[in-house]
Amino acid sequence: MIRIAVALGQLGWALSHWWKRQDQFAWFSSYLADRQLIEPSRIILALSAAMVTLVPVVVLIDADLTTSLLAMLITSIVVGTGLSLMWVLLPWPSPARSRAWVCVCDVAILVGSLAQYKTLGGLYGCAVFGLVGGYIAFFHSARLLAAHLMFSLVSAGVIAGFILADDGAATSSVAVGIVQAVLIGISIPVATQFLMEALASDAAAAELDTLTGVLNRRGLERALDRLNSMDPDNVHGLAVIVADLDNFKEINDRFGHRYGDRVLAEIATRLRASLGVSGVVSRIGGDEFVVADSLRWTEPMRLANQVLHTISTTSDPPVTASVGVVHLTGRLPGHRSLMTTVLFTDLADAAMYEAKRAGGDTVRTRSHDYGAAVTGDPSPSPRPAQWPH
Repeated sequence: MIRIAVALGQLGWALSHWWKRQDQFAWFSSYLADRQLIEPSRIILALSAAMVTLVPVVVLIDADLTTSLLAMLITSIVVGTGLSLMWVLLPWPSPARSRAWVCVCDVAILVGSLAQYKTLGGLYGCAVFGLVGGYIAFFHSARLLAAHLMFSLVSAGVIAGFILADDGAATSSVAVGIVQAVLIGISIPVATQFLMEALASDAAAAELDTLTGVLNRRGLERALDRLNSMDPDNVHGLAVIVADLDNFKEINDRFGHRYGDRVLAEIATRLRASLGVSGVVSRIGGDEFVVADSLRWTEPMRLANQVLHTISTTSDPPVTASVGVVHLTGRLPGHRSLMTTVLFTDLADAAMYEAKRAGGDTVRTRSHDYGAAVTGDPSPSPRPAQWPH
């Protein structure tokens, strides 16, 4: 009994956690893009959408085509073809367009199944709901999946009711069809989404620094790509800052590594709290942090001085840092990963070493405009007498 109670409790927790699952379209699309799987995914999704077209074709292949059934068949083929070509001809969809695609697919499957609502072919056609459910499991929220499952169950139930009303002796066949629809259309998508939740959690944890909770180097690369994609024309500009703590070894030697770890964690927390929604904070080395943000609401030097101020007011005794900032202007190149990892961090790192050679506790700047040369500012940037709010 205790084991059963524990199992039920774990199941309840899992279902509660699953129900809170947010839309994963942006994350999973980025995951596919990072692994160059967008084009193969287009082909797979186009073929899956084509299956919607096959539902009315299969169920009506032996039927006597009346005018209404022929019209339904042609409409389903046209809609299914359009749903398939969308993945081949159009750009990768937005989350809203993806959800609309799900709704149209569900309606198209229902219409195709209703074409033979008095035969088992219509009920078996409901199994195609499983394809749409699988898509939702990968890309969207648990609530959208639940709505889809409810729609598919009601659809299968309505068709089963029509069949039984027409032929009361078909109970066993209808039961088999319902079981098939449930197994394919419900259990597989739900199990897939549970698995995706676990994979997403592991993937997110793999991008975090275990000591500070901010992004690690791997997470930084993807975060910079996402930050760039928010403004591909780079209208407002982008700043990437490298901050290396000055003489941090002395802190560890004097107070111990445990105290030093607490200082690093506190610096990371304060840096994260000091940035806006779009800001990115990463720890890429023992005592080296990277901060990046859009310049829509701020300026490169203001952001760099903000980082300098945040670090210096974190601990007692105070910790200082050498800060390098690179300001990117101009339209971003198509291959953003190479640019963000090589151009941004190398330039900011070079500026940071200039600040380090100048004695630390200061800022050095560099800028890069596509089509122009890299420029630097060798003069020190003094910390403002009063930090602007």
